[in-house]
Amino acid sequence: MLDTLHLPSAELLARYAPLAAVEVASPVRIHRAADVFALWEAWEAEAGALQPVPYWAVPWPAAVVLCRLLLSQPALVRGKRVLDLGCGGGAAGLAAALAGAALVTANDIDPVALYVARRNAEANGLELAFDAHDLTQDAAALQADAILVGDLFYERGPARRLLEVLRACVARGVLVLVADAGRPFAPQTGTEVLAVATVPVTADLEGVSSRSVRVQRLLAV
Repeated sequence: MLDTLHLPSAELLARYAPLAAVEVASPVRIHRAADVFALWEAWEAEAGALQPVPYWAVPWPAAVVLCRLLLSQPALVRGKRVLDLGCGGGAAGLAAALAGAALVTANDIDPVALYVARRNAEANGLELAFDAHDLTQDAAALQADAILVGDLFYERGPARRLLEVLRACVARGVLVLVADAGRPFAPQTGTEVLAVATVPVTADLEGVSSRSVRVQRLLAV
């Protein structure tokens, strides 16, 4: 059972999740842990209480491929208001900012993820906006020209509702990019595939050493 949520200290992050490139040669730098479980143990020791798994310390495969796509095709987001939905450590949103987005909002319901995303933005010399609300249930709440969605399709019910919300955004002209690493309930139809790549992952978290990621543009249906 989770006790009191504790923001990890700068010292703990520097030791267990130092700043490093999202992947080799990427200009995007984030706090990332070589050993998530060592970070988790140290975080709980620092807090003196149970803490959630620090998923924000991992560059998830979908975010890695989104970063590649946005940096190689900056016209996708240049000059646009971009929402990084369920941002985690904010890697995709940072790539959008580097690609020339007019405004990037990093959104996550995990306050620690947003705290780390803010630190990551500062480390990259970038300014992001931050939003802690659950924006996955109401299309009207998604005020953006482009929405980045990475690895959010894990559960059948929430995934179905999220897809309905995102399709409503597409219907009003919003660009929706869904990056998915083979999660169970990701959209399979009504999309245009923009990129496919295989990336290494943390085997202790994923159960495999690599995952194939597809970045898809949702189409109006």
